[in-house]
Amino acid sequence: MPYNGYTENERRAKGKARTLLLLSGAIPAHPSDCMLCGDPDAPVEGHSEDYSLPYRWEPPALYWLCRHCHRDKLHKRFSNPGLWKAYLAHVRRGGYARELSHPEIAKEFARFRAALKRGEPAKLTQLRERVGLRAEAWWDKLTMNGSSREDPLARPRP
Repeated sequence: MPYNGYTENERRAKGKARTLLLLSGAIPAHPSDCMLCGDPDAPVEGHSEDYSLPYRWEPPALYWLCRHCHRDKLHKRFSNPGLWKAYLAHVRRGGYARELSHPEIAKEFARFRAALKRGEPAKLTQLRERVGLRAEAWWDKLTMNGSSREDPLARPRP
C-alpha cells in the first residue's frame, strides 16, 4: 500500500536496505524505547515517513515503534481518527500501548473515547511522567488525510 506518496516498491526497497543494515550491525536492532508510547520493554520495528533516496535512518525519516503503536494505531489513524486522537491522549498521560489490555486502564480509556465521541470534556488519569515529551510531538504533525497515502505531494522530501 502506498504511504506519503511513495509506492509499495519504494517502501519495500527501503525496508530491504534497512534489513541489510540491521543484519550487518550498521544500525542497531533495538535502538530505543518505542518512540510513540515510550515503552522501554516492547520490541520495536521501523516506521518510515520518508522513503526518498538517499535513505535516512533517523527521525523524521525513521522512527522505532512497538508493533501496537505502529500497526494498530499509527497506520490505522486514517480509518479511525477518533481512536488515534484518544490514543495520543493515552500516550501523553504516560500510557504504554500494552497497558490498554489491563482491565482498569481499558475501561477508563473506553469511557474517555466515548466522552470524546459525544463532544464532552474528558480526562485520563496520569500513569507516569513522559520525560522529554514536547507540547507538539512528531506524531502531532502527521496528516489525517487518507488521500495523502497516494499523493506524491505528501512526500516529506521531493
